[in-house]
Amino acid sequence: MFALRANPMNLLAEAHGASVDELVAAGAERPEAARMVSLAETYLGRTPYTRMQADCARGIEANGHSLGVVELIEHLASRVADQRHKWRLRLTLCQSSGTLDELERLGRSLLDELKKQPERTEGISITRHDDKTWSARLTGDAALIAEICGAFTDKEAPVRAMHEALTTGAGVTTTLRPVVVVELDKLYQVLDGTRDETVFRCTDGVVRSSTQVLKLLIDEDDWDFALIHPLEGPVDLVRTKRTANLKQRILAAAENPTCAWDGCKKPADECQVHHLVAWQNGGHTTSSNLATCCAYHNGVNDDNPNAPPRRGALARIGGKVRRVWRP
Repeated sequence: MFALRANPMNLLAEAHGASVDELVAAGAERPEAARMVSLAETYLGRTPYTRMQADCARGIEANGHSLGVVELIEHLASRVADQRHKWRLRLTLCQSSGTLDELERLGRSLLDELKKQPERTEGISITRHDDKTWSARLTGDAALIAEICGAFTDKEAPVRAMHEALTTGAGVTTTLRPVVVVELDKLYQVLDGTRDETVFRCTDGVVRSSTQVLKLLIDEDDWDFALIHPLEGPVDLVRTKRTANLKQRILAAAENPTCAWDGCKKPADECQVHHLVAWQNGGHTTSSNLATCCAYHNGVNDDNPNAPPRRGALARIGGKVRRVWRP
């Protein structure tokens, strides 16, 4: 009996296809027969997750898991509603070695992680308020939500604009601006970054503007090109068809597509342009001193270097913008 329980896949293969009544007739107790039929169907029956099912079987055999371990895994998996997450839990435990107690602790920690990250399903939820207004919450693919909402974010009446687009059949479109990032050789010396174009001393000794440097590096086309220095960070944005409209904001977004504060996912289009060295403290409005930052983190940033440190401050370290804390 113990030898059979030590090789559960062989035992489940013998039981696969049999009914509970047939196993009872063979001498099993009904609760035990029901568990055996359920396990055999899970690990050998039909499922959309055939690859994970096969990997589970291989993990059970490779780690020498007993029938008791498989029953424990199913007990833990029964607490997960989503089938994909259920199979991922099974697979992790089947492929892990350890005693019954160790696997139970691992399984419970995995369940705790699943509780922290609830499954988000696509849909729309509506909250009806008492003041004759409603709120709608969209959940779905990030690109789709960005395309739907991005076109109306800056409108004076975004809800009315969205309603007009949907009811008139105009649809929703989002225009993205492609920006090519050109990394400069660190031997390029920045001579002046305060004027309309940054001025460099190049490795051949010649002083050139951003546009002149760019024309040496690329073919001319109608694109935006960000020049990013490996030590000083973004230094200029050049368009091959000359314009400086929103130049510094576009360059800041090219370096940090989301808020530069660690962990913040606010897209650059919804961020403010933040001075790393505050304007009132002598900071210049040059690209190397700018970064995208959401309104909240811009407000809590420790701008005053003489004030007691609170939340940290954005700074350029080694050419990259990151949050630092003063001692």
